[in-house]
Amino acid sequence: MSINDTLSGIDTSGVSVVIPTLGGESLFKTVDYLNEGSMIPDEILVCIPDDQFYRAESLSHENVRVIKTTFYGQVAQRATGFQQAKNPWVLQLDDDILLAKDCLENLLVYAKTHDNSSVGPKLFDKETSQYHSYMIPDKKQYLYKKMLFLVINGMQGYVPGKISKAGINMGIPLGTEDCNNIEWLPGGCILHRKDNLILYNYYPFKGKAFAEDLYYSALIRQRGVNLCRCGNASCYVDFSHDINTSMVNYVRSYLKNRVALLEFVRRTDKSVFRLNVFLVLNVLQLFMKYLFKSRYN
Repeated sequence: MSINDTLSGIDTSGVSVVIPTLGGESLFKTVDYLNEGSMIPDEILVCIPDDQFYRAESLSHENVRVIKTTFYGQVAQRATGFQQAKNPWVLQLDDDILLAKDCLENLLVYAKTHDNSSVGPKLFDKETSQYHSYMIPDKKQYLYKKMLFLVINGMQGYVPGKISKAGINMGIPLGTEDCNNIEWLPGGCILHRKDNLILYNYYPFKGKAFAEDLYYSALIRQRGVNLCRCGNASCYVDFSHDINTSMVNYVRSYLKNRVALLEFVRRTDKSVFRLNVFLVLNVLQLFMKYLFKSRYN
């Protein structure tokens, strides 16, 4: 059955989009893509700290409402938008994500045909168009990745869409198939039923919200929400900042990410030992890549 056949029997109206942001060029492009899709949302709530308002005030689309907050923080800003969303379906969206033309439409059809679900799309690099998912098997690094999966999840090894014994999320390979009852979704783009939203700032740290998608996924799963990946929905993300960051910035991010992951592991009764071994192996691999890249450039 085609997506058009499915749509013919489903009301696709009633979607709010919530975008926490600090403003900038990427935000405008994200909003443009939303309003050029096959399904245009009723409202787009742009949540921005009041002293950064000037970076979003020129948004001119009729369905955009800019909400000024008195605080910084992606999770807190998003929660403010969630509280003010008026529609029964709410898309949480980062300000640097570009939706494929039919992405929102396909997400909504999927969510409406799967009870009590929150659903996300497949992610692609917007520069290279290559599929991206964190911690999936790699033929080029088969033995290394197999060792990592053994470290983080024991003899079970790699299990698509699950959170390992180390609290590390395992991704889903490329494919058109749908995935139900997974344990986490990337936080950059998820469609929710409004009744399932977390309306408060659940993130325990200040600054950039490392691993917040794991915290959010755990919280809504505790409410009995089914997390799903829609195989027909796609979006595009800028992953270049992860690749081109300096070693100093990487170390800073690594330390903050470690703190966030350790707290998540403690809250979910995962293995701190497995997490620490994984982090050491991961940073050693990235350091070697950086070292050889510097040597031959």
